[in-house]
Amino acid sequence: MNHKIWHLCLLLAAAVSFASCLDTDYTDDITLYDDIAITQFQITSARITKHTTSSTGEDSVYVEDDQTVANYPFYIDQLRGEIYNVDSLPLGVDATKLLCGIYTKNNAMVFIENAARDSLRSLSSTDSTDFSFPRYLRAYASDAQSYRLYKVTVNIHKEEANSFTWTRMADNPGIAALGGLRLAALGGRMLLFGNEGGSTVVYSTAAGDGNAWAKGAAAFGPEAYGNIAVKGDTLFVLDGATLYKTADGAVFEPVGASGLPARLVGASSTELYGLGADGSLQVSADGGRTWEADSLGSDAELLPSQDLSSCSVPYAYADSTDYVMLVGNRPESGFAADTTAMVWRKVAEYAQGSEPSKWVCVEADSRNNHKLPRLAGLTVVAYGDSKIAMGGAGIGNCHEAPFAKMYESRDGGITWKGNPTYSYPAGFDTAATAFAATVDNDNYIWIVCAGSGQVWRGRLNSLGWAQ
Repeated sequence: MNHKIWHLCLLLAAAVSFASCLDTDYTDDITLYDDIAITQFQITSARITKHTTSSTGEDSVYVEDDQTVANYPFYIDQLRGEIYNVDSLPLGVDATKLLCGIYTKNNAMVFIENAARDSLRSLSSTDSTDFSFPRYLRAYASDAQSYRLYKVTVNIHKEEANSFTWTRMADNPGIAALGGLRLAALGGRMLLFGNEGGSTVVYSTAAGDGNAWAKGAAAFGPEAYGNIAVKGDTLFVLDGATLYKTADGAVFEPVGASGLPARLVGASSTELYGLGADGSLQVSADGGRTWEADSLGSDAELLPSQDLSSCSVPYAYADSTDYVMLVGNRPESGFAADTTAMVWRKVAEYAQGSEPSKWVCVEADSRNNHKLPRLAGLTVVAYGDSKIAMGGAGIGNCHEAPFAKMYESRDGGITWKGNPTYSYPAGFDTAATAFAATVDNDNYIWIVCAGSGQVWRGRLNSLGWAQ
């Protein structure tokens, strides 16, 4: 026993000696930092309410813990003292009960102010915190005197990303009386061209309105409404032997042009496209002043000649390049057996030194069961990463009901499928005598109907979110 007590005494003596050394030799090396900062912030877990729809169409709601919210980065503005997430957390996240993780510089101690900002508590990574309103954090230095203040804002989506919402504007009797329509977006305004009493007239409304349409003073020949194209900030109208251009939809100036096509069918960033009197494709690279035959990489017999529609988007796989799509139908006389529309595309390069591009028919494989139907008034628009096609009743051997569905292509026009996300709104005039559709600069799809004068505007929620 005495032997054990002797060893214990030695240990106590060593401990006292070590403490004495700390008191005398190392106190000057202890540093109290006032250089502190919050270096990382994240929401690590949340309670989220989710909705599901069963195969029988029954909706159910359930709540679960979600750790995927940790994948949403938060930006820290050290200069302004602000912390926020650019990509909003998913719809259904309960902002009142969020777990968060936080990292600091120089072991700063982090406290959170209460809602009234008159008291503090330590911020815990295991206790939920209410971030339904901006909260203020204090990162205290180890001297417990100096601190940095941060405002934390947690953004959460208020609507479902893949939900499409339609709004019906006021029906317009002037539009109802038009025969044949074409719609375009230009400079913050929507321009509607239509045949009225044997002349093409122009109605316009602000893109943010859609209820009040004003009839302009301009008038063109009866077929001009079907010969418009927008290139950049300029709209072109082909009226017989004269090509006009406008930057505002009110004043139209003639373009001194030679060799004009018989039809104007579309545009890319740098080119205008038309159809010659013989049905051949033509192109102008100088704003419509001169025209020449465009190159074809497929059988010209497959070119459409009616129900023509075109759209153009920047090509995702190359700079200074557009992906241009032209759709339409061949006439029943001579092509009575057609059941599908003709889809053509051109990868138009406009960088210096680029080789001339060719038009190619997107011929669907015989095993493809999702071809674009041969619809009256066929209209195609570029929307998000997709192309959306609309049309009335099927033509010839195509027996599609009028406006049965919208068709979406995600592969450049090869396959076209109905997508429940994109559908005509409830109450849509399926008996419209004519219709027109386009997309504006704010990603709204517009549809205007002759006969009833209906005007619709709709957008996929995610395409309206700030990028």
